[in-house]
Parts: sequence; C-alpha cells; structure tokens
Amino acid sequence: MIRLKNVSFQYSNQTKMTLRDINLNISQGEVIVLCGKSGCGKTTITRLLNGLIPHYIGGHLEGSILLDNEIIQDLEIHEIAKRTGSVFQNPKTQFYNIDTDSELVFTVENFGLPSEKILDRKAAIVEQLGLHPLLKRNLFHLSGGEKQLIACASVAIHDPPVIILDEPSANLDDEATTKLREMIVFWKRQGKTIIISEHRLHYLKTLADRFVLMEEGKIKHIFLQNELLNMSNEVLYQLGLRAIHLEELVSQQTSPFNQSSHFKADALTHFNHDFQLNIKEFDLPFPTIFAVTGHNGAGKSTFAKSLTGLYKKSSPRFQINKMIYKKKQCFKASSIVMQDVHHQLFTESVLSEILLSMPEPNESQALELLSLLDVIQFKDAHPMSLSGGEKQRVAILSAIAADKQLIIMDEPTSGLDYHHMKQFADCMNVLRNQNKQVFLITHDPEMISLCCDGTIELAHGTIKKITIFNEQRM
Repeated sequence: MIRLKNVSFQYSNQTKMTLRDINLNISQGEVIVLCGKSGCGKTTITRLLNGLIPHYIGGHLEGSILLDNEIIQDLEIHEIAKRTGSVFQNPKTQFYNIDTDSELVFTVENFGLPSEKILDRKAAIVEQLGLHPLLKRNLFHLSGGEKQLIACASVAIHDPPVIILDEPSANLDDEATTKLREMIVFWKRQGKTIIISEHRLHYLKTLADRFVLMEEGKIKHIFLQNELLNMSNEVLYQLGLRAIHLEELVSQQTSPFNQSSHFKADALTHFNHDFQLNIKEFDLPFPTIFAVTGHNGAGKSTFAKSLTGLYKKSSPRFQINKMIYKKKQCFKASSIVMQDVHHQLFTESVLSEILLSMPEPNESQALELLSLLDVIQFKDAHPMSLSGGEKQRVAILSAIAADKQLIIMDEPTSGLDYHHMKQFADCMNVLRNQNKQVFLITHDPEMISLCCDGTIELAHGTIKKITIFNEQRM
C-alpha cells in the first residue's frame, strides 16, 4: 500500500541530509512504529507520507513515495488528505477552531458530507472515545492530553484508510493512553494502515506488527513484534529505546533526605468557568525532586503556574526552611518549562537562547550546558529549525541556566528518547545536589523511577496523595 524507495531528504534550512536512502514497504492493515533517538528522521517520514513534504515544507527530495501505486509527490494535497489522517506532535498546530465540537467536525464539513452523516459520525466517535466530558469546551482551556485526544478524534471522524500519528502518547496519562490504544486496536480491526512515530513503546508492544529502528536518517533494523517482546529493558536501553516492561521499573533514587530541611507551600488557587485549583498547603523534604501526577485535566499545569506566581489573581507562597517567598518573590525565584516549548524560544540561535537565560551571560558555561543534553552541535542553529525533542532539550537547558531556586518542568520527557531521558535525569540529580527544589509534571513512569524522590498526585484541583519513596530514610 505504501512504499518508500531510495528516499533521501534534506530540509532547505539544514546542511546535512535528514533521511538517507530509506527503503520501506508497508502493507495494508499493518501497524508500523518508527522509533529511535530524537532527530533520527521519524517525523520527517511522517511528513513525507501525509504530503507536508514537499507541498508545504521545502527541501531536496530524492527517490519516490508511493501510496496505492501513485506517487505522493504528484498528488494534490486535498487528494492526500482524503487518504491519510495525521495527528501532529503538537496538536495545537492542527486546530482551526476555538471549541471542541467545531473542531471534531471540521474535516468532514470540509469534505462536504451531509449534516446527518456529520452528526452520526460525531456521535459515534464521541461514544467510542468517551469524549462526552470534552464537548462544548474551549480548546484553549484543555490540558495537553485532552487536546491530543480531540486531535485524534478529529482525524478518526473522516475515516481515512491511512492514519499517521507523531508522538501521540506524549502528554497522555495512563487512562488516556489506554483509550488511545483501544482506538488503534479499533482502527486495526477496520483494516486501516497505521504509522506511529513514538518513543514510548510499552502500550504498543503487543499491537504493532513491526518496529522500525532509525539512526541518523537511516533504517538501522526492523524488529517483528515477538522479537521486541523477548528483549529485556536493558537490551532496549542499549539500542536507545524506552522500556516496554514497565512492571520491572523500580525507583533508583537512594540519596538520603535532610530531616531538618523542608519545602512548604500554601494558597495555590486559580479559578475559571471550567476548572478550579484549590490547594491549601503541603510540606515536603528539601531539596527533593517530586513528580506531579494525575489524570489529564487534574490541574497539574495549573499547579505549576500558580506555584510560580503566573496568575494575576492568586497569591501563592512557598517557604524553604526559614526563607519565605511571596507572590512576586515566587515568580523571581522560579523557572518553568511549559508543555509547549515554542512559547519559550526567543532568539536566533541555540547558544544565544542559553545566554539569554543566564543571570550573567558566560559563553564557556553556556557551551558546557549544551553538552549536557547533546545539543552543542546545534549551538549556531535557529531553535525553531530543530526537531521537537531537540527544542525541548534547549528549553530545559535554558531553565537550568537561569539558576533559580525552584524549577518546574511540565512534561519534560514527552519528546525524549531513552538516552536523553537518562541525561535529563542526571541533570535533575545535579540540581538537587545544588539545593534546588524540582517538580516534574509527568505521566512517565520511567522518568519517575530514574530520579524522583516521590509523587504528588492531583485530582480535581486538589492534592489527593503525597507519596515519598523509601520513606524509612526520613
């Protein structure tokens, strides 16, 4: 059904080939997972298959991409759109409306379906994915995971034979990931061809037919499902892949707590017509790394913005030992990496991005920081020219460079492969050793096992439970 033959591609704003001599045949009804380190070319393949390259994204393309024996490059973009449906890494980039109901039916309206069929399809997809709580909502008020579900549903509703998903589980909690998996199972039973670019492989381990491991723009190896299932987590790590056996993960954090040091916070509030955050107080050991967990929409991102003093109508306060930080002080003493790092990249080069964040710009220290997460080779590149995972690493390093007392990372590992996730965990451990308080908003059990001291579970805008790992150390 799909064939890539001797495909090489170089973006017009880059000096080296992103893809080199790719040969891949995908049969109808197959589920194919593209995996490998950030920047290896996974997203570029998805852009070739959905027609974004060469119709919207320029560059030098060699070879041919065939869809039903027709060359994709020769097809009009509207013809490709009827045959393929895509969910991008950042779902916000594919929204055309303000409310969820309009977004769900936008594609089928553009295809000119009768009103009755549009409403029937909408009802079916809402029921299938359990989207009732997300109806009649403002898209800008949704969490990252909720936006991802709406994006998936808006693609599924027009029933394309080929579905392309780019990091679909990046911001999803366990429940939403299960819904995503059920949706892929449903599509597979319908005989759809599904191509998924993904770092998190555990939910796909018994679902994908083949796993295509890429490295530096080439296909390094193709694993059948049973081959991957028989690999241990350690073998997968050596290949640069994430774990598939989550039941084997255990906390690796064994550093002792200082029993006399504490981080306390209170008056974390925020209200709007869809949601309210109301956390009276909490008390944690200091310095520590805590994961902030909970279902999509539980208030995790709101917690971060409230704690750092970003909301005008809230008056948060936190205390580190005897030092008290009120609202303006909270803001000045905090650094936050948001889910969508595009809001936090301002300059013309990666190096200048780091220098901008430093209290006193120091180029040699900035270059050392860039080496921590393997982005020093991009020091002169424009941040917006990087892959999703590379942009994320730049934003993380900018937050570290700011040298603040409180650091919050919102879904920091959503675009990271295992190698860079491990490097990130090492960076967080260094911050703890520098007496920084760190909060990681995450759904990622691998990340939690690598560096976190405990979890704060949120539900409906309040703290449901605080868990401290190895609490006997206190």
